Amino acid sequence: MKGKLYDLGQVKMFLGDDKQQLGNMISIFVSETPLMIQALNENMQNYNLDEVRFYAHKLKSSIDLFQINGLQQDIRVLEQLAVEKTDVPSIQKYVSDITDTLESVIEEIQKEV
Repeated sequence: MKGKLYDLGQVKMFLGDDKQQLGNMISIFVSETPLMIQALNENMQNYNLDEVRFYAHKLKSSIDLFQINGLQQDIRVLEQLAVEKTDVPSIQKYVSDITDTLESVIEEIQKEV
């Protein structure tokens, strides 16, 4: 795979040159995102689509802030599909793909910092 799955440019622009704040922001992302991924998947297994939508919405801001390639549109589609509650196979696929990508991003970030 070429290039990074994420870009810290937006985070750096938001925080300026404050390296401590950048470290804090990355630390929060790395510690909180797995919990949200777990909750997203558990709710998907239980077909609790209201909660799937809730966690998709929560993850959206982190995905946007860390400019995670390929997920910015997917998370919005997942959120909308969970609202509509009509295409469960697609919802499951989006949950799976988003989970895989976010886990890769977390791994990549941990190696870098």
